[in-house]
Amino acid sequence: MPGIDWLYNVAMWLFFVYSFFFNPFTEKWKLLRQRKEVLLILLFLILNAVSALLSGNQKEGISYLGIRISLFVIPLALGSVYIKEHLKDRLIFCFATVTSVAAFGCLGWGIFQASRHQDWSLLYNDNLSEIINFQSIYFAMVVNLTIFSFIYLVTKKSVLINNNIIVPLLLVLLVIHFLLASRMAILILYSTTFIFAVVQIIRKKKYLEGVTLIMGLLLACFLLVKFFPKTINRFKELTYTKFDYHSTARESHFNVALDSTQWNGANLRIAVWQCAWSVINDHKILGTGLGDKMDELKKEYAKRGFIFGIQTNRNTHNNYIDIWLSLGLIGLVLFILGAAVLPIYRCIRACDWYGMIIILSFLISLFSENYMDRTMGNTLLGFFLAFITSYKHPGKQTPIDYPSDTFE
Repeated sequence: MPGIDWLYNVAMWLFFVYSFFFNPFTEKWKLLRQRKEVLLILLFLILNAVSALLSGNQKEGISYLGIRISLFVIPLALGSVYIKEHLKDRLIFCFATVTSVAAFGCLGWGIFQASRHQDWSLLYNDNLSEIINFQSIYFAMVVNLTIFSFIYLVTKKSVLINNNIIVPLLLVLLVIHFLLASRMAILILYSTTFIFAVVQIIRKKKYLEGVTLIMGLLLACFLLVKFFPKTINRFKELTYTKFDYHSTARESHFNVALDSTQWNGANLRIAVWQCAWSVINDHKILGTGLGDKMDELKKEYAKRGFIFGIQTNRNTHNNYIDIWLSLGLIGLVLFILGAAVLPIYRCIRACDWYGMIIILSFLISLFSENYMDRTMGNTLLGFFLAFITSYKHPGKQTPIDYPSDTFE
């Protein structure tokens, strides 16, 4: 919430301290040794620290490091404990419930504001999540994870789920999700649902359920577009990919007419990525340094006459490009191994489809947004990567013997 940012830091460090009372140090060390993905993420943040201190713009580097500290603290706290199945489900349920309350609060406030000012654009995009000080891109991602979490608990037939309210709850969350108008979040949710339906049809031979799900998905898309057309403006931007670096035209908005002269989410990213790639070519292995990444990027902006990029202080809008640019190929390989390759491998071995969907959702989202330049982005990444690791039974991954009452 606005004005209480300090509470986030207090809560994170209390969480960190509490984790050391959860299980003995010897068990923490054993778990960390087997969880190579957690060690790689911790090593990745150590590389961030070294890069920040060695940067020419050390002050900027330390500032970025402070933003990313939760990507070290939370994995260290959560990655060194084992969470049993019943606690895992309660945590998932609590996360989904809290997010749902926040989403319903945003919707209620948005309707109140829209009717008060007679401006229904206040129900869309960043306007909808403004009351919780949350950019719509990130909140839409959290709503995605909430929907996946509820579906996981439903398919598991968890006693935590009330079957009488789950369907209307999910339907309202779908509406809120669509109003947030995040292109990437919408593509992830609907493509995942479609793939799930196809799996139901082909693998499990549940033809009726699969076809019903696909038809329901198509109907939902039609109704959402029909009743909330402004969201479609966000997708129309993708058809305007040409740009002129020297253009000082304003950026497009979902609530105004779209034309080819504007900067938009598509051509702006393409312009930035071309500049970033030029910088990467000069710093492939070690990167520019964490503190120097924006300075070097702005130099490239200036070289190309990209005044709009300088004025709006545009970052790379792609987490993978950002890592390669600032930390070099070494940093990119560390991150991909720790956040993608090993976690996905663990999920496949454990047949953990919930963990797989969550990880893939993040990995896809990182292509269009720079999560690591925001505290909330690092918190989400750090928590879920470590959480998905924490509930995998250590006895199935290593020969270490654990007492039956350990890791309660």
